[in-house]
Amino acid sequence: MNGPAQVPRAFDVIRTGETLIVTIRKEFDFGNLHQDWAHAIVVQWPGPYREVHIDLGHCGLVSSTFFAGLIQLHHAYGAKGAQPLLLLKPDPRLVRNLTMLRLDKMFRIDPR
Repeated sequence: MNGPAQVPRAFDVIRTGETLIVTIRKEFDFGNLHQDWAHAIVVQWPGPYREVHIDLGHCGLVSSTFFAGLIQLHHAYGAKGAQPLLLLKPDPRLVRNLTMLRLDKMFRIDPR
């Protein structure tokens, strides 16, 4: 094997102008692929960005680690002037959990 091994990730990141788009893949909660996901994003794509979108259209329910990462992204990018994170097409159960945790008002949500 040539070169450094790629660490498997359960997300993809694309920068489009002043917008950072993070796509959470279906296998997000499998194994330990989700550990430190938000920290890895902030380190590799520090910004500032005008908007940060989290595309959740490919996954269903997620663990508490995901919610902790959302808060981390909210603080990291919000401190640099980004609009509230936009959650794209989250599973309705995820939205319900955000509401129960009283986190729904921290984000913009584009429902499925």
